[in-house]
Amino acid sequence: MIERVTPMIHVPDVAATVEWYRNIGFTVDATYGHDGEGMSFAVLSFGSTQFMFNQGGRPNKRERREVDLYVYANNIDDIYERLKDRTDVIDGPHDTFYGAREFIIRDCNRFWITFGQTSSFGMLMNAVQERDYEAVRAALEVATKSGGLTSQRLTNALVAATTSDNNDQIAELLKQAGAVMPPELDEERLQRHVGEYKSDNGMEVEILLEGGKLFAVPAGDSRINLVAEDETTFRPTYLEGISITFSVDDGKTTGFVFQQEEHTIELKRV
Repeated sequence: MIERVTPMIHVPDVAATVEWYRNIGFTVDATYGHDGEGMSFAVLSFGSTQFMFNQGGRPNKRERREVDLYVYANNIDDIYERLKDRTDVIDGPHDTFYGAREFIIRDCNRFWITFGQTSSFGMLMNAVQERDYEAVRAALEVATKSGGLTSQRLTNALVAATTSDNNDQIAELLKQAGAVMPPELDEERLQRHVGEYKSDNGMEVEILLEGGKLFAVPAGDSRINLVAEDETTFRPTYLEGISITFSVDDGKTTGFVFQQEEHTIELKRV
């Protein structure tokens, strides 16, 4: 037997739930308990993954239930177009900061289902990390067709390529696509940002300077390479929609603002 984990979700009406999932493209592998009180258990699948529905769940009107389903799929935008008028849409197709393209719907029991695939930016950065020239070229073609080839994404990819050995060919390919290196900053000015920072809610981040580049190290996490936009504003190389803006008073850095889309956290220098 192949070792695996298969989630079992308890719902008020197994038959109605199975029919709902069947109608949006899931496969019904098996159903049980048709005598007496009706269907009591079912096994469904999507692609190579199975999950189960069991009787005994209670109705719930909360915005979000205790369990979500995350579905890895291809052609996210096509699936969304097929489902958007047939389901309760929580969030339409969007690129996340962690390199995925996703949309979210809610099922008949108010469980959230996220359909996700690697975004064009994620494909590009993965290919750069793997030093795969052909994969980088393919990712650039996909990003161009989808309109996801922004200047920031190209710059981040070029920074990632130039910080690794034996990536000269990939770096040249990215430059041909329009990538440019970020501004070169004076190391003494960067040095003033080095130190430990903490927010009022306990978030701790250390800023390091190595080889003329800044790195952010959240407490208990690995370090994150930062790309400069100017002397005070930086963004992570491999993450999107995030920025760090340092506050400088009389030549001394006093803190920074962490911005992730609409979410803002202010950290002060320790």
